[in-house]
Amino acid sequence: MNYYEYYNNLIPEIKKYFNILASEIPTFLFPYIETNTMLRLKDISFFCGMEYGNKDYYNFKYYVSRLDHSISTSLIVWNFSQDKKQTIIALFHDARTPATSHVIDYLNKDYIIQESTEGGLKDTLLKDKVLLNLLRKDDIQIDDIINFKKYPLIDSKRPKLCADRIDGLFLTSLAWAKNIELDEIKNIYDDFTLNKNEEGISEYNFNNIEHVDKFIELNDKLNELTNSIMDYNSMALCAQLIEYLINKEIITYDDLYILTDHLLFNIINKYAKVDKDFNNLCDNFKLLKYIETDIPELKQRNIDPLILTKRYSKIK
Repeated sequence: MNYYEYYNNLIPEIKKYFNILASEIPTFLFPYIETNTMLRLKDISFFCGMEYGNKDYYNFKYYVSRLDHSISTSLIVWNFSQDKKQTIIALFHDARTPATSHVIDYLNKDYIIQESTEGGLKDTLLKDKVLLNLLRKDDIQIDDIINFKKYPLIDSKRPKLCADRIDGLFLTSLAWAKNIELDEIKNIYDDFTLNKNEEGISEYNFNNIEHVDKFIELNDKLNELTNSIMDYNSMALCAQLIEYLINKEIITYDDLYILTDHLLFNIINKYAKVDKDFNNLCDNFKLLKYIETDIPELKQRNIDPLILTKRYSKIK
């Protein structure tokens, strides 16, 4: 699949969203998007495979892939920096994503940080010979991509804002919470500039507090959704399904970085037909009945944006 085939298959709203983030997708990204490493992500859900779970709770407006998120994150970096190298690095920040994404962090009991799956990024990149050739031509080192967290415009520690965090909030609000429209996103996004934070590092900065208020409102809803007992049970049950398959040697842990969500759930549905206990677990995942359970400490998506170089918390 080439870039144009991918783009033509996008829903119109995602195309419009891309256009808000940058006036055009820079052509130097096209061959990178077409690598095997990135194209696999078009079949990895941004919402951790929950499309296969309870349809009432996960009533998504439309499908969003990790590739969509990777591209939109890179467009934010490009729009504000015009830095080719950082834009390419941003594209690959989720290249290591396994099937069902953060469900595997639940499998690994990494509820708070949710970064347990990032460690093998170098191995993933080294297997893609086309990608390695592209990086050599653009004089980008593998270590630059592996250490993408050293670029604060791409990723930074909370409560600061970064492209990954901004895009994740916009996409979740559009497709899951459904509490914002594209014109509102444009109004918020157009208010961003780059400014030096208290550490003298460039950070996305708001100019008007009313846009920050809306952004905080969106973030509060995201935190509510991802910290609910329903979401916890669904993610935990999906992790149990995968752990069951690994223990039965139907799949290996490493397979999760090769499989897509669709292929993984094909395996799950097939095995449910021959294993009664596993089938019951599948039913629990799909029905997602309200179950009183002890929830561990979960990831808190706190943010404290800059408004004209001052933190929102200091102004409010």
